[in-house]
Amino acid sequence: MGFLSFLGGGGSNVASGAGSAVLAGGGNDACSADDVVGGGLYNGISAPEAFIGGGYGNGISGQDDFIGAGSSNAASGYGAFVGAGGEAYAADQGTSLSQPGNVASGEDAFVGAGDENQVSGEGSFIGAGGSLNAALSPPGNHVSGQDSFIGAGDGNAVIGSLSVVAGGIDNAVNGIGSFVGAGGYLPPTYGAYNYVEGDDSFIGAGDANQIVPNDAFIGGGVSNNITAAGTKATIAGGGRNTVAGEYGAVAGGYLNSASATAATVGGGSSSSATGQYATIPGGYLNAASGIGSFAAGTQAKARHNGAFVWSDNSGSAEVQSTAPYQFVARASGGFYLYTDATSKTGVRLSPGSGAWSSLSDRSMKSGVVALDDAAVLAKVAALPVSEWSYTSERGVRHVGPMAQDFYAAFRVGEDDRHITSIDEDGVALAAIKALAAQNQRLQTQTRGLHAENRELRARLAALERAVAALAAR
Repeated sequence: MGFLSFLGGGGSNVASGAGSAVLAGGGNDACSADDVVGGGLYNGISAPEAFIGGGYGNGISGQDDFIGAGSSNAASGYGAFVGAGGEAYAADQGTSLSQPGNVASGEDAFVGAGDENQVSGEGSFIGAGGSLNAALSPPGNHVSGQDSFIGAGDGNAVIGSLSVVAGGIDNAVNGIGSFVGAGGYLPPTYGAYNYVEGDDSFIGAGDANQIVPNDAFIGGGVSNNITAAGTKATIAGGGRNTVAGEYGAVAGGYLNSASATAATVGGGSSSSATGQYATIPGGYLNAASGIGSFAAGTQAKARHNGAFVWSDNSGSAEVQSTAPYQFVARASGGFYLYTDATSKTGVRLSPGSGAWSSLSDRSMKSGVVALDDAAVLAKVAALPVSEWSYTSERGVRHVGPMAQDFYAAFRVGEDDRHITSIDEDGVALAAIKALAAQNQRLQTQTRGLHAENRELRARLAALERAVAALAAR
């Protein structure tokens, strides 16, 4: 026995360290100064100021270490802690798996409970869990990173410092300051576990999700992947989505990908945003490959820079852009553009039609005043009509009046820079009515002249006959 040591009972116990004590049990050994073994069997301490409460086959080799209970636990780091738990057993055989119990080998390391957990990183933590699945290799949870954390679960590993696995099964964090919340192991069809390699990256839950770069985020889902190029990228959830562009994002859905800088897919399935800053809000089989392009619906392909393509689900053929900065849309049910809050005023392109129709319902009009058609015709006759091109068009010619001349003549429309088709059509119809009235008057005059001509010809014929009669006498 050591100086001022104590043996309380049991058999084959040794208290050889100064001020050490073994209170009960058998085969326990307190070899260094100020060590205490409370009880149990075959527990041993070889470093000073350490404590084993009880259990079986536990061992301490680090100063100021603590093992509360359990089996085959080991504490070797300075100030390390193992609360309980230890070696796992095969439930169907009732025999030991012949693995070590919980191990706290890092300085100030902590294992709360569970089976076959190991903490080798300084200041790191495993709360509980362990070798629930005997098929996992290595079994148990493992923390080798400094100041890192595993809350619970089985087969989880934290290699990076300042990183966390909150729970789940077979999750791994290799990056610094990264996080896996839960989820993990599913059958091999879906992969093995959630994995974070990058620094300051995050996986919330799910299974077989993987982050390679730094500062990336996966919220959950199954088999989602952020590749090495996807720094600061996001996948919110869904399944088998991929982000390979910096600042890229896939919000959800299935088999979607965003592979260019700041490209985004909102959801849906089998869509890809491969152009920088391209967007697909959802849908199916859409593609946005142009820079700043947009595709939505079903089989919409925005293949050019700045193109906007919308495709409904009415046919099997894809709808695609043919040049940059186009707006292309297919809506087999028609297009409706409203300009009031009640959705009554606007224009419509009916299904199958090639012409816009404007609202012209009498009940939707006010301030109706009759026109002087002849005055309108006179103004039309005086209105300059030219052939010209828009400065933004290349070689395309048009015919029509200038908006300033049209407004000065008729004072209709919102301003003197635009001419609405309904005003231009109305002026044309009023002029046509005036011409029709003139034509009617001319026709009436012509009929009268024809009647006078017939009467004159009849009178002339009679006169010619009379003259002929006189000449015959």
